[in-house]
Amino acid sequence: MVYNVNYMSLTVVIPTLNEASDLPRTLKSLSGLADEILVIDCGSTDDTVSLAEKAGAKVIHHSFKNFADTRNFGDNHASSDWILSIDADVVVTPEASKEIKRVIQDSKFSAYFVGRINIIWNKPILHADWGPKDDCHLRLYRRGSGNWKADVHETFITTRPVGRLKAPLKHYNYASVEEYIEKINRYSEIAALKIDHSSVFAPFKDFFKRYFYKLGFLEGYHGLFLCYLQAIYYTTLRVKIKEKAYV
Repeated sequence: MVYNVNYMSLTVVIPTLNEASDLPRTLKSLSGLADEILVIDCGSTDDTVSLAEKAGAKVIHHSFKNFADTRNFGDNHASSDWILSIDADVVVTPEASKEIKRVIQDSKFSAYFVGRINIIWNKPILHADWGPKDDCHLRLYRRGSGNWKADVHETFITTRPVGRLKAPLKHYNYASVEEYIEKINRYSEIAALKIDHSSVFAPFKDFFKRYFYKLGFLEGYHGLFLCYLQAIYYTTLRVKIKEKAYV
């Protein structure tokens, strides 16, 4: 048997909290791609852990502090040369899988931006700041090349050369309006603890940016209501910051 000593291995890191409905689809999409799958579970009470273990993933329990901390914790436990850090509702398409396997072997860059096609209310959204050109972040990187920062909307920070993949991932983002509103409440709660002011114009600026500049109107009623609900997020955040100031 001949071994390739230059082979670059890949660990996929997936933070989870009650992701039993989405996780099996994600794990299935990793077949033939990952040398190691780490599920960092932050206290699931559903079947997330058993489904992950049944699929062959390694589950590590970790108390939730913030999103960046969870991803950094997962990265510190990875044993491969490269890391792909994704969410439990993200599918790696065959095209993306093929490209990922290719780029980590030629090692031209130390990290790669990867876009996502967001599936919201059963529709792929390509505008309104939700398309793969806008929802494009560093998700594939060499182990040890940087770390995650920020409590909400965490970002991978590196000073090394970066590239960009052509093939996007699929993000099964929101299945219902109720889920969207629940996340608005949860994310604004975390953000309100970290900042002490929010512009009164933020909801209006965000709506006009998404609906007009980012062509959200091309998405029909999906675009209209997505832009509206995102503006509600900034309104909710401002109210919670004000509420905190009076406590």
